[in-house]
Amino acid sequence: MSEVVVFAFCAAMGFVTSATIASFYQWVTSERAELFAVRASVPGMMLAVLIGMFAGPFLVVQKVWVGLRSRKLRVLPAIVGVVIAGMWSICAGVFYISLLVSA
Repeated sequence: MSEVVVFAFCAAMGFVTSATIASFYQWVTSERAELFAVRASVPGMMLAVLIGMFAGPFLVVQKVWVGLRSRKLRVLPAIVGVVIAGMWSICAGVFYISLLVSA
């Protein structure tokens, strides 16, 4: 298999998993997941960090999409945000695939 195909598969796996985590969080709590959520308790803050870490690529793309639709975000920062989310998705995808392989 080509390295590009593996690269794309890792990116897709990371992004889909982050979207699933963010959607599950929204389904359970009835509020949208945020990258920088401030919580009053220590367990709540730890959960916010974990949600931000694992659902981050989807949350970044979601913020970019909202910024573009409201015309508050220019094209260059949007491209930078999508590239960062893409690289984050690749790293997350490699993590998830390594977890699946080791299980």
